[in-house]
Amino acid sequence: MIEIRPARAQDTERCKVLWKMAFGDGDAYLDFFFTCDYRPEQMLLLLEDGMVMTMLYLMPMTLKGPGVTATAHYVYALATDPVARKKGYGRQLLLAADRYSQDWGDDCITVVPAEPSLHKFFGTVNYESSFNIRMVEVAEDLLPAPREGAVVQSITPEEYGQLRETLLDPTFHVCYNDALLTYQAGLGRMSGGGLFRLSLDGWTGCAAVECIGTETVILKELLLPEAQAGEAFQAAAQIARRLPAKRYQVRTPACWPGTAGSYLQPFGMLKWFNQEKEATWIREPLAYLGLGFD
Repeated sequence: MIEIRPARAQDTERCKVLWKMAFGDGDAYLDFFFTCDYRPEQMLLLLEDGMVMTMLYLMPMTLKGPGVTATAHYVYALATDPVARKKGYGRQLLLAADRYSQDWGDDCITVVPAEPSLHKFFGTVNYESSFNIRMVEVAEDLLPAPREGAVVQSITPEEYGQLRETLLDPTFHVCYNDALLTYQAGLGRMSGGGLFRLSLDGWTGCAAVECIGTETVILKELLLPEAQAGEAFQAAAQIARRLPAKRYQVRTPACWPGTAGSYLQPFGMLKWFNQEKEATWIREPLAYLGLGFD
């Protein structure tokens, strides 16, 4: 018998088991997720004969752009027990998520597939590729010399959110509440990174940074004023002063001019429920989602 329902307190340990099997994260990561604004009613479960086999979490967010503001939830941590794969449980739970999202009054629902091949899977349940990112990777010894006078400082999630909105206005983008930015800040801190403000030569930007050991630093989101879009490598060089590594991966909005060596990569997908707001939303995939909590 198949049952789909929101999680209950007693389901937490089983969800942690599924998470570990699917993503391989450790206890510290899981403990942080399940204590950082976790709400059982936002965790949807599919049970087979009383056993949780598939789960996904729905995070609230807002889409903003000229002439439109839309409410949404973001599909996160979709996982199925390996013994139950190829039964269509993931697809069933995604369709159930649509119903819950609409019942909560959402205009749309979003997802960031864990890998490019999964875009096709989400397309089978009518998600469309709607958010690209611009990426570039650079070795430490190829970064420019950091200019003097720069200030790189840790900031609170609230400060980051305010600066982020200033830098993204008036583009089409996803806006994250303080709870989700607190989650990203925690993910960054656990790896050695965090949320930062960058100030140099009269301009101010921000970056959400995570580290993969001592090898790689990922600027999961680098936002600068439009006039300084070409300063991405200089921003990375300033981060490198604080977080040395062998290489740096930098993610910026797709609508920015291309930094040398950068490329566009499909990132987020979107499904609309509100056709009126869909008609106002930008159609080409230059809208910016930014943080995938990947």
